[in-house]
Amino acid sequence: MSETCFFSITILFFLWLFTCAALLLLLKRHRFCAEPSSFHSDLLIGLASEKYQEAMEASKRLRDVADALHIGLVELKDGQIKKMNQSAIDLLPEDVGHRQALAEILNSLEKDSPKVLELDKTAVQMRRLSTSGPRDLVLIQDVTESFLMARELKQREKLAILGQMTAQMAHQIKTPIAILAGQAQMLARHLGEDAGLKGQAESIYQESRDLARQINEISNFYRKREPYFRDIDLCQVLYDVKKRLDPLGHSCKIDVRCPKEIILETDPELLQNLLFLFGQNALSAETAATLLSIGVTLDNNRVSIRIKDNGMGIAKSMHDKVFEPFVSTKGEGLGLGLFLAKDLTQQMGGNIELEKTKQGASFRLSFPLRRTQ
Repeated sequence: MSETCFFSITILFFLWLFTCAALLLLLKRHRFCAEPSSFHSDLLIGLASEKYQEAMEASKRLRDVADALHIGLVELKDGQIKKMNQSAIDLLPEDVGHRQALAEILNSLEKDSPKVLELDKTAVQMRRLSTSGPRDLVLIQDVTESFLMARELKQREKLAILGQMTAQMAHQIKTPIAILAGQAQMLARHLGEDAGLKGQAESIYQESRDLARQINEISNFYRKREPYFRDIDLCQVLYDVKKRLDPLGHSCKIDVRCPKEIILETDPELLQNLLFLFGQNALSAETAATLLSIGVTLDNNRVSIRIKDNGMGIAKSMHDKVFEPFVSTKGEGLGLGLFLAKDLTQQMGGNIELEKTKQGASFRLSFPLRRTQ
């Protein structure tokens, strides 16, 4: 049964119900004023009572049909809830399902103007129908799937804008970085006698190449990139990340704790870029951290990497949307860092979560030791 058909049947039914009720009331008044032996009054009252009983039975059948279609029905009279079918009770959570709280929400609805109520894991649409008389009917439907599809479409639109923007940025930044890398490499060749300066020049060259590679990653992050999985020494990757972060740390101590000989099947470049991304965020001036710790724990066939700092942390209001694109936890920036982190983690078959902590921010990355075929 389509929603339009169900809506039309519902309106006709309520008009019939109100007519029967009004007829019954008028006949009862007439009987009270007329002679008790009036045959015609008794006949009409009996007829009205029969029609009213039919209307009540039809009301029950309507609620049964709504339950079968998993459509919630709530009947309002003078702003108060008179009846609810089982589907309405099931679709609403306990805190909203309380009659007084629900009545306030339903009375705030404009007639024939649907409103979507976003709950914890679901979304329901409520529509208050226009009817004659003091009674109103509210339809409640589960629109979770449609709601999620609309949200995904909106996110894809954002990603399309991001793709255009990053393509322009990459075009303008790639050439200067290539020149910087080339000059640093030439400088390193002419500093053969000064090992300290030569090492710094080589670091500039290496970081420039890494930056160019990361720009390519950002430019193409919305495309599916097939990771290159192989067995790696996880501890060695963590120490390599620490080596890259040390020049950025300044007054922040970087502590890496990793048990020996953890062999993880993953893409080492993606994993290193992911951990370096978290490290950069923790070492930024806005975070103001004095300690950054990277620790590893093993649990059966999974490995967890925890990146924790003692900086300013993330506001509680941001916890639910911290991994969404264009949501920045800092005053400046595009708000892409943690979104890219989640994307990289998923490419490697892992999970990421923001943990609760008294100070700073703590992220836990979880990966299977061996990927499933």
